[in-house]
Amino acid sequence: MMKVIHEGNPGTKRLLIKNGKLNDYMIDDLNGRRMNREGNGACRRQNYRFVPTSRMSNTYICNGKSTPEEIIKATKLGLYAVGFNGGSVDPTTGEFNFGCSEAYIIRDGKIAEPVKGATLIGKGFEILKKIDMVANDLDLAQGMCGASSGSIRTNVGQPTLRVSEVTVGGRGGELK
Repeated sequence: MMKVIHEGNPGTKRLLIKNGKLNDYMIDDLNGRRMNREGNGACRRQNYRFVPTSRMSNTYICNGKSTPEEIIKATKLGLYAVGFNGGSVDPTTGEFNFGCSEAYIIRDGKIAEPVKGATLIGKGFEILKKIDMVANDLDLAQGMCGASSGSIRTNVGQPTLRVSEVTVGGRGGELK
């Protein structure tokens, strides 16, 4: 069993982004002193061998007002990514890549043929600005957050959402 060590501060709900604007930060005590703010329970590490740092704990996107069916119907041409099989994020640049384990083309508001080997690529801060529809079907799951302060269990989740533009990598032809 993995034991996670924290700074001893109680965790609190941190609403990081609200209505498209940065609202709060994940702050450990050390960086809180640097920022002239109090730590808010975001400091974590795998065990005593690792230096503690600000880390995600329960990170998710809140429910929106659309249904998943409304989002699909409103999409003329797109990629419907149902499942992911891993990826990575560079915390210094926000660049990410996530492989799709299950994905389909959306054509004229309908789910069409399956897509194999698609990878979503981009920068987190840019993609967040391109979310234009959010559904009401939030789903949480357990994952792992790996960083210089060790590998830690975390809960993550999001409802169905639509991103107006994202780079999709993989082998194959042009989407028509």
